[in-house]
Amino acid sequence: MTGLSRFAVTVPVLFLALSGLLAQTGPQPFQAVLPDRFPQIPPTVLPVAKQEISASDDPMAARLFRTTSLRTQIQLAGFWDFLPDPQHRGEADRYFERFPKPETRMWVPGTWNTYARYWHYEGPAWFRRTFHVPADGGLRLRFAAVFYKARVWLDGEFLGSHEGGYTPFSFVVANPGKGEHELVVMADNALDDESVPKGGVDWFPYGGIYRPVYAELVPDVFVEDFHVIASVASGENANLRVKAFLRNSLAADRKEQVKFEVNGRLLYSGQFELKGSQPEVSFSVPLADPELWSPGSPFLYTARLYLPQAGDDQFTRFGVRSFVTDGARILLNGKPFKVQGANRHDDHPDWGPALPPHIIRQDVEILKRMGANAVRSHYPTDEMFMDYCDENGLVFLDEVPAWQNLPEQLAKEVVQDKIKTQFRDMVYRDMNHPCVLLWSLGNEWPEFDKSYNVTKSLIEYARTIDSTHFITLVTGGARTGATSALLDVISTNWAQYYWYDPFTCPAPEEAEKAIAKLNRIHERLPDKPVVITELGAAESQAGWHNWGNVKWSEEYQARNVSDSTRYSIDRDWISGGCVWQFADTRSAPSRFLAGRLRGWNAKGVVDGYRSPKMAFYKLQELFHDFQSSGSRAAKTTEDTPDQTGQTGSER
Repeated sequence: MTGLSRFAVTVPVLFLALSGLLAQTGPQPFQAVLPDRFPQIPPTVLPVAKQEISASDDPMAARLFRTTSLRTQIQLAGFWDFLPDPQHRGEADRYFERFPKPETRMWVPGTWNTYARYWHYEGPAWFRRTFHVPADGGLRLRFAAVFYKARVWLDGEFLGSHEGGYTPFSFVVANPGKGEHELVVMADNALDDESVPKGGVDWFPYGGIYRPVYAELVPDVFVEDFHVIASVASGENANLRVKAFLRNSLAADRKEQVKFEVNGRLLYSGQFELKGSQPEVSFSVPLADPELWSPGSPFLYTARLYLPQAGDDQFTRFGVRSFVTDGARILLNGKPFKVQGANRHDDHPDWGPALPPHIIRQDVEILKRMGANAVRSHYPTDEMFMDYCDENGLVFLDEVPAWQNLPEQLAKEVVQDKIKTQFRDMVYRDMNHPCVLLWSLGNEWPEFDKSYNVTKSLIEYARTIDSTHFITLVTGGARTGATSALLDVISTNWAQYYWYDPFTCPAPEEAEKAIAKLNRIHERLPDKPVVITELGAAESQAGWHNWGNVKWSEEYQARNVSDSTRYSIDRDWISGGCVWQFADTRSAPSRFLAGRLRGWNAKGVVDGYRSPKMAFYKLQELFHDFQSSGSRAAKTTEDTPDQTGQTGSER
């Protein structure tokens, strides 16, 4: 009998045998054969936002709520003409007046570094499109972000420039006129020693118009932005301090009525004398019987600022909550709060940083599935992601992308000014988000105490911009110094087992040193909360396993992540931490052959396509066990010796 004939006979026989067995026993539930500690996968559907009124959808697809009910908005997403400019000829050749034949058309929001031809391209590139303005009047062009530098022209006229790849900017044109118009943008993703972030950072400098862009018709006086700063007052009320940033294109003094509504109810109406082209108005109102925001109950209020005479309005959302320090503890609404989260980049193998809304939502679903209550990023992340954090109770640690700056860089006034500008832009953009726990001025400055005077001036500047959130600076390797005493929260990056050379597997003697170093922070600063902003970092090749827990294996990563996380959970003086990192991310082009697997930072607990690694399930167990116990994570490692000779109870 041939092999094929044997196969033809065997398959029906096996099928009949299995059918008979099932007929005798009936269908077996899948859970019945799973081990007790099999990681659970909770539902992935995010709940509807907890709010009194339902927010309308944003027609610009940039936010989870509509930002205006009066302005005519024009969507500028779509295919744009695209042309790289490696010789820097575009301005001299006046591409903004006579755009050359494009190489291709590129989708916006998007990045050229996900196209094979431009995979590692760093430098200037040009974008062009036409669009229709339906009526006369003022036109505001709003870019959510362009990386890293942008220069913008409308109908050949230069509107302005912007530097900083993660915060929004806008331009206002008095009256371009009804009809067709041409918009040209030059984006440049090249970084250097004076950019923020600097060149060579450990994430990819994706170039392009990678976040939403749209235009809108605005009156002579309109609302540029407004902040609602909610504080829990005594008694049954909260206090709302409102600050509105207005634009007056005529720049002539005038009186304007300002109305403020919360959840559709008028709370304030007043007349203001507006002076200059960028007037600001402020007022305070009480909010009766507020419902507090927290990860367990993320209640949101919808606010509207309305200028009835000018015919303009803007919406925002806010929450009422209180973050304060109590010695070494962080209190949320009067109760101890411990950060349990992950660091996350806006990054994906297919879309780069231009994540479509369904991927942003999926990331939040996975974080919630993991049991996280917090997220950190090295830069202001996508605004829609921040909206999801508000809706789903994920506390956010917001940071200026000043990454590993050396003293000689920080000594430059131009670098200090860029850090200040990006800090202000970050705060002004994210002030209304109740999810924001703190503002960080930067990450892992190697010799931060050598820049004490610079750092002190930056901290003082930060507090002039906002005194209602914690200010921090992240150090690497569980370090403190004179600068640490100036901070509200001590933020440090730490892992129980060392990842970089020369060690190849978890070394208990090195773990003892790492733990002792971490403990010294509390010994030196016992009245400061400590957050481990990057926890248990170790790279792993997804799907590669090794009995010896050697580096690059999922076992090594899972061990480092779980033991480091457990240590942070078990110490009352540690206010938790964020694992480094959520998903595998692409690193800088210069790191492609320099210690990064395929040019990627593979320290994610899920891979680039969001498939889980072993470390994900370890975190899931620890986070859920801690939340269910209310105080301590359950010991999940079996009491059997491992290669270090220690048992779970001993570790």
